[in-house]
Amino acid sequence: MTLQRVEVGLVSADEALVEFFAAVFELERLPAVRSGSGVVHRLEAPGTRIKVMVPSRRPASAEPAEAFFHLTGVRYLTMYAEDLDGIIERSVAHGGHVQHGPMDVGPGVRIAGLQDPDGNAMEVVAAAP
Repeated sequence: MTLQRVEVGLVSADEALVEFFAAVFELERLPAVRSGSGVVHRLEAPGTRIKVMVPSRRPASAEPAEAFFHLTGVRYLTMYAEDLDGIIERSVAHGGHVQHGPMDVGPGVRIAGLQDPDGNAMEVVAAAP
């Protein structure tokens, strides 16, 4: 097998997005990587790594679409977690927004659509083992 891992990279104007993901999803902060372009903050949980690049020069803000499916391209992250209600609560407490849900979508499966403070869309799924 050639592919060893996929990491998600986001770009943000400051470290607030790093704090959001660390607090909401209870991710471990790894040492940041600094370069002339800026700082890459790395967050990790088993099987997952999220990188947040904070450029040296403030990036332009993207206008989020009304719904993630209104534009083509990479538009949302899907996160699987056990504590959906806790994630929703922490998300709102740290500047995120609930777009829809939580709702049951099948036996033992609940989902919620969230948006982080930068407007990135996330689908959070809690499923019975």
